[in-house]
Amino acid sequence: MAAGPGETGFLVADRLGPTGRLISSDFAPEMVAAARRGADERGLHNVECRELDAEQLDLPDASIDGVLSRFGLMLMPGQQRAVAEVRRVLRPGGRFAYATWGPPDRNPWLFHVVVAMLQNGVTPPGDPFAPGGPFSLATPESNRALADAGGFADVAVEEITGVMRFDSPDEHWAHVTGLAGPVVELVASLDPAQIDAIRATLAPSLTPYQRDGALEIPWAAMVARAT
Repeated sequence: MAAGPGETGFLVADRLGPTGRLISSDFAPEMVAAARRGADERGLHNVECRELDAEQLDLPDASIDGVLSRFGLMLMPGQQRAVAEVRRVLRPGGRFAYATWGPPDRNPWLFHVVVAMLQNGVTPPGDPFAPGGPFSLATPESNRALADAGGFADVAVEEITGVMRFDSPDEHWAHVTGLAGPVVELVASLDPAQIDAIRATLAPSLTPYQRDGALEIPWAAMVARAT
C-alpha cells in the first residue's frame, strides 16, 4: 500500500513462491507504471500493480492476508480512514506492518533541508506534524493510537535506526526533493537563484556528515506491527 515504485513489495514477492500473490498499489498512476516496469524487469509474475486509493481500497472485505506500507501512511491526510480500510480488507488474523519516519531531530537528512528552506523564505507544503506531513506519526504513542483506533488489538511499535549514504550533496538534494509530489512541485516552482540560496544555507549543516567525499546521515523510523 502506497508502494511507490514497488521495491519493498518486490522483496516480499520473492518470498511468496509460485502460489502467493502480491498487489503493489499506489494512488499515483506514474508510480504504478514504474512498479509495473520494475516487476517486469525482475521477472516477477506474481505481482499485480494497481492504482488504489489507500483511504478507499477497491478490494473485497476479508480478502487479504497481509498489508505492508513503507513511509506512506504518514503522508496520507486521512490516516484513520486508511487504517480502517486495511482492517476491513484483512482476513481474520491478517497482519498489518508499516514504517513511518521518526522525529525531526532523529532525521537530520530531512530536517536540515526544511530549516534551510524556511531560512530562505520558502515554506514546505503543509504542517509537517499534521496528518499528511512527514513527522505526523513520529512517535510510538501516535502509531499505537492510530492502530488502536483502526480496530487492531495487538499492536507493537519499535524504533529502528540507520545511516543514509549519499555520494554527493547533489545526490542528497535530489533524494530529499524527490520524495513526495508536493515537494517536487514546490521545488519546480522555485527559480535557480532561490535553489542556490537554499543549498548554500544547507551546506554547512551537512559538513558534520561528510565522510571521504560522501555524506553519511543518520535516520530513525517507527516500525509498527498490528493484528
